[in-house]
Amino acid sequence: MGKLLKWVVFLVIATVLTSLALQDNGRLSMVWHDWVIETSLSFAIVLAIIVILVFYFLIRLWAFFVHLPKHWRERRALKRQSKAGKTLTKGMIALEYGDWKMAEKQLIKSAKDSPTGLVNYLSAAKMAHNQNAPDRRDDYLSQARAHYPEDYDTIGLVEARLLGDSEPHKAQAILKTLVRQQPKNKVALAEYAQLLEKLEDWQMLGDILPQLRKLSAIEKSELQRLETRLIAGKVATAENEAALESLWSSLSAKQQLQSDILAEFVEQRMGWGMEQGLAERIAKSLKQQWSDRLVYQYGRIQFGPAFDRFKTAENWLKGREENPVLLLTLGRLACMSQFWGAAHAYLKRSLALQPEIETFHVLAKCYEAEGLESEAALTYKEAILQLEKKNES
Repeated sequence: MGKLLKWVVFLVIATVLTSLALQDNGRLSMVWHDWVIETSLSFAIVLAIIVILVFYFLIRLWAFFVHLPKHWRERRALKRQSKAGKTLTKGMIALEYGDWKMAEKQLIKSAKDSPTGLVNYLSAAKMAHNQNAPDRRDDYLSQARAHYPEDYDTIGLVEARLLGDSEPHKAQAILKTLVRQQPKNKVALAEYAQLLEKLEDWQMLGDILPQLRKLSAIEKSELQRLETRLIAGKVATAENEAALESLWSSLSAKQQLQSDILAEFVEQRMGWGMEQGLAERIAKSLKQQWSDRLVYQYGRIQFGPAFDRFKTAENWLKGREENPVLLLTLGRLACMSQFWGAAHAYLKRSLALQPEIETFHVLAKCYEAEGLESEAALTYKEAILQLEKKNES
């Protein structure tokens, strides 16, 4: 509609000018020294329009040649980006199919020209890592840093994840630097906490827990699990009785009954031959939360009458008749109480559910305590056969 209106206006103006020119051409004289140029006004106007149009065309032509290199570069860049996008698509498809070699090849091929080059470099690094090619992986990460220095945090996170299993201490150094540079980076904090737990660096984990809590960097349930794991780790690494008792007295009654924490406390005390009161603590904890590890430790306690512990453990059977760990503990305690028949029944049932070498050993020792040397020898033989099966598998 707009274009039509312009043409109408143009035709009206042209018609008016043509009519005026036909009625009176007019006369135009130009004098310069001895030169006199005379022409009609209409011709002069037409000539002026032609000159303007030629001048405009020449300017446009000059501008075209001036900008030609830039347009050529832009066109080539667009073509490369289009090609890079297609290559990236091929790489991601190969990744979905698990063809890491092809995915790596396609991703790195288009990294320099792709508008998402950082994704290309990092994905190619992951593919090289999956193929156990650390040199190529490190090379891709170095290229990513060179081309995208402003994204050092993202590159660092990816590198730390890739190194978490093979070089955890190097990953720790990377994450420690990131957290120091960006103390409010929730992702870096969460990754750092997980790695510290894996490395059992309880001191450093304890240092960053307040920041994790303040920023809500991880879910509340995960934070509680980490806190429990931290306390359990500190209990497990207490160097002596005094250090253990000092740490234990600083815990709340609720924390002392948590199975993961109590299990480490029991393990430490049993290792130092300080078993008094452990059975009661375990029994109290199991009333709140079941733990196979605590049940297993309960059967290893030597302090006090085994008969009392046996009767307590029998009360745990309801609803757990097929629990091999509980059956092992009951068999062990029954043997210590010289309830031979019950000991045999519980231990054999445990073996039927989960044939462990330790259970064979406990049953053989029970036979020996009973004076049944031949049955003990047969049980040891079965244990050896079971061990051979495990080694073969």
